[in-house]
Amino acid sequence: MIRFLTRRLSLTLLAVWGALSAVFLVLHSSGDPAVMMAPIGAPPEKVAQLSHALGYDRPLAEQYFSFFGDALRGHFPDSLTFQQPAIEVVLQRLGATVLLAGVALAAAALLALAVGLWTGSREGGGARREWPMWVVFLAQSVPGFYIGVLLVWIFGVRLHWLPTSGATTATSIVLPAATLACGVLPPLARVFRNNLRGELARPYSRTGTALGMSRARVVRHAAYGSLLPTVTVLGLEAGALLGGTVIVESVFSWPGVGQLAVTALQNQDYPLVLADLTFLILAFVLVNLIVDLLYGVLDPRVRHEGRGPR
Repeated sequence: MIRFLTRRLSLTLLAVWGALSAVFLVLHSSGDPAVMMAPIGAPPEKVAQLSHALGYDRPLAEQYFSFFGDALRGHFPDSLTFQQPAIEVVLQRLGATVLLAGVALAAAALLALAVGLWTGSREGGGARREWPMWVVFLAQSVPGFYIGVLLVWIFGVRLHWLPTSGATTATSIVLPAATLACGVLPPLARVFRNNLRGELARPYSRTGTALGMSRARVVRHAAYGSLLPTVTVLGLEAGALLGGTVIVESVFSWPGVGQLAVTALQNQDYPLVLADLTFLILAFVLVNLIVDLLYGVLDPRVRHEGRGPR
């Protein structure tokens, strides 16, 4: 168990180092960030003053180590737009994004289990058995922003059932969460359906049927065995949702970190962009670490064999 934890933590630290290094290099690839942050037409002395105040005139290697240490401690310059520490601005928007991602993930997981059970446990039926999965695949083939616009037009503009933007009422979350869930549902449903069919074909399922167990009981045991791979995909999608809310939050004006990132880019708020990207990366890596450790707890073979889930 100690070797398993050590290996996973080492890989996590390596992933954090690589991701933060990539963020630093990308944001410095166009030169001095102070040039982008300064107002249009600002005189060179003002740009130089801003660059010196933020430390961007130091050697690149020194900036890199300073950035890495500050990122791990959560220390970032003040946001140019909000005039307060950038990380505080990100944390103020975090709750809205977590709520949106959590509702979308829960809805997608419940629908995936229902679709997987329907299509993976039924014998025969042909098209009547597979049609829910066809609908799921159709949702996967449509871009998320198009689904969001379509939902706004149907339920907001035409039917006037739900709010189309903001977070003013409890129902404001329905449309953005449904849009996000459409992107998460297909991989969850596919993995659960395929593993359920595999479990039903294993000897213990056939033996249970031969001994007179009801079909529902056999399917229930097979479903338990199919949950582990689904948990892995669920964790990956949970991490991706935290960073994938940018488009959805922009479409629905949802006040989360995704919309904040767009606002920071539009305003050329470099410290806020840096804090937002760093936070999303660390959140993604942390979620995947938790899922990886959870998988090891649920399936001892992963710990003892030293291999990840297949």
